[in-house]
Amino acid sequence: MSKDKIIAAAIDVFSEYGYHRASMDEIALSAQVAKGTLYYHFPGKAQLFKTIVMDGFQVISDRIRSEMEACLALEEQIQRIIRHNLDLFLESRGFARIVFNELSNGIDSDVLDELKGLKEGYIDFLAGLLEEGRKDGVLHPVNCQLAAAGIVGLLDSSCNYYISHPDAFDREGLEQFLYTMITTGLFKNIDNR
Repeated sequence: MSKDKIIAAAIDVFSEYGYHRASMDEIALSAQVAKGTLYYHFPGKAQLFKTIVMDGFQVISDRIRSEMEACLALEEQIQRIIRHNLDLFLESRGFARIVFNELSNGIDSDVLDELKGLKEGYIDFLAGLLEEGRKDGVLHPVNCQLAAAGIVGLLDSSCNYYISHPDAFDREGLEQFLYTMITTGLFKNIDNR
């Protein structure tokens, strides 16, 4: 229970102060735990930060992978990937601020390497889904790895923009926009679907 409190408090502190200005003292105070409890669960700020980001990305990856076990059309798979990405970033604004503002902000290189590896694994997973669609003749002949990286980049930047401009459009409009952008570029005969 205290570990969950620490993580929730750390998300708030990291998103408010940034990685470098956040302190373990502030996180312990915000979580209402003793510093010893904090250090029992996390040996340092870098490990706590890494846990937050990796857990967030793991949640989205697990949700998508479990849904993809069902035999769904590629269009539906893409719709669900978009929805789960939006859920993660828009329902946890603190986590989103951490991802969009802090991941390249001078954190320890070994932590950054692990996080990059996790993101590359997610891109590989998406590329595998796209490759199946390409083999089935549903997609244009594209480089699926590059297309998957483009999808992740589009989702990240669109969520970041939406968080900064929440009155520009609604969540449903954002989801439909992303779906149209992705499927129009990748799918053959999308207007017939």
